[in-house]
Amino acid sequence: MNFDKLSSLYNLSCINAHKLLDELYEAVHTHEGDPKISPEEIKSIRQSFLAKIRQELDLIQSASEEYNEE
Repeated sequence: MNFDKLSSLYNLSCINAHKLLDELYEAVHTHEGDPKISPEEIKSIRQSFLAKIRQELDLIQSASEEYNEE
């Protein structure tokens, strides 16, 4: 893997994480635009998005490790 490929993977992961954060913002609001207030619902939403964002962070870490193995 070269620098360009590594940078491209970082970019992809960051773009995906940004999209997820936008989706999270939408998920913690009702269709009418009011914030959801149920702690249980917010916890469930948070856990779901945290898992997805961690996948993107793991991709960054894996790419870095792969680059350094070569």
